[in-house]
Amino acid sequence: MSQTLVMPLLGLDTEFPDSVYVLHHSPTKRYGCYCHQGVHGLACFSSQGGAVNFGEFIDLDGLSIMQLSFDEAREVAKERPMPVTALMLLDNMSDPKVHFVR
Repeated sequence: MSQTLVMPLLGLDTEFPDSVYVLHHSPTKRYGCYCHQGVHGLACFSSQGGAVNFGEFIDLDGLSIMQLSFDEAREVAKERPMPVTALMLLDNMSDPKVHFVR
C-alpha cells in the first residue's frame, strides 16, 4: 500500500538555473564543494562571478570555472564521494538552494 508524503522534501520545489558554474581542479579531478548545516554538496552558482568569489576562499592553484547544464552538474554531484549528497546553488551563501542527488 503506497502513502502520500505530507511534507515536501527539501530541494524538490527549488528552481535551479538551466546552466550553472562550478569550480574544477583538473590535475586532481576535484570540484569545489560546500557544507551547510551538515549537508555536503557540489557548490554551483548562477553567475561566473559567484564562482570566482567562492574560488578566492579555496587555497588551491589551478582552479578553473566550468559552465555546466543543470543535468551535467547533477551527474558531477552524484559522482562525488560521500559525504557529498547534494547540488547546492550558493548565490546566497546564508540561504543555499539544495537539490539532493542521493
